[in-house]
Amino acid sequence: MRVYIAGAITNNENYVEQFEAAEKKLTEKYYEVVNPIRNEGNSYKEYIDKGIAGLMSCEAIYLLEGWTESKGARLEYLYAKTVGMPIFGAVQPADIKFI
Repeated sequence: MRVYIAGAITNNENYVEQFEAAEKKLTEKYYEVVNPIRNEGNSYKEYIDKGIAGLMSCEAIYLLEGWTESKGARLEYLYAKTVGMPIFGAVQPADIKFI
């Protein structure tokens, strides 16, 4: 199964370690992982576009602790929920604010 990692990057000093630890954990469980910190871009929009494109190529999403603090991760969560992807990791209640 191909899994996308979603979490806070902006204003998160530990995002590299957090995403890499999740990638290692998921890879050890034999998942194919899409890690958005590997994306490159020149603008926030390019990063978001590449993230959503990566998520669209996956069958599930893995949420990192603190993901609700990220507009991009909330967008990724909403996409996954809308299309019926399995969602695991730091899942929160359904009444999450998306604004």
